[in-house]
Amino acid sequence: MTNKNNKLLISVNNLSFKYNRNDVLENINLNIYKGKNLAILGRNGGGKSTLIKVILGFLKTKHGSINYNLSKHKIGYLPQIREFDTTFPISVFDLVLSGLTNKNNLYKRFNKEEKLKTENLLNEFDIYNLKDKLICEISGGQLQRALIARAIISNPELIFLDEPESFLDKNFEDKLFNKITSLEHSTIVIISHEIDKIQNYVDSIFVVEKNGIFYENKNDYVHKH
Repeated sequence: MTNKNNKLLISVNNLSFKYNRNDVLENINLNIYKGKNLAILGRNGGGKSTLIKVILGFLKTKHGSINYNLSKHKIGYLPQIREFDTTFPISVFDLVLSGLTNKNNLYKRFNKEEKLKTENLLNEFDIYNLKDKLICEISGGQLQRALIARAIISNPELIFLDEPESFLDKNFEDKLFNKITSLEHSTIVIISHEIDKIQNYVDSIFVVEKNGIFYENKNDYVHKH
């Protein structure tokens, strides 16, 4: 079964990656299609986050190719929270608002509509009361909400979320996944090692363990495990 009716957003071909001569990814092939939400699964240290960082250009590889059928400005990204510098002196409001910038316009002035959009999202994520707090003054769960809001505020065509459920309580987990899967124009890629939490929100599954195994129908994976 193929996705002939869906736009191919990113194509990863024969991709391999090494850290200090250690093979982390080996001959990875993956297509990401518009409207087909994808889970990337695998054990801790198995290469899931590395794959996303290579796709996003944060890590470089000489082996394989990545083809993009969308502007990189239309890609949102939530890093793992432990990789985020919480000492950076920025307020919760400005952190979320910064999701509306891009590399070509880092110092743009924000208009009233953009600021209102930020306030509305802070309200929706129950962190409006923290908008003037520095990110070093809030909890891990509150910061995770702000980072997710930042990743989705520009309504990107494709959003990579690396362990978005980290630090979140169960009630907000459900609210989060309902929110991100309701974004009409965004395709979601969720990196996780907990399929039980995300299986209701994705269509397909890609398992990373050096090589990759793709399950176009998530149920084919779920029934095996």
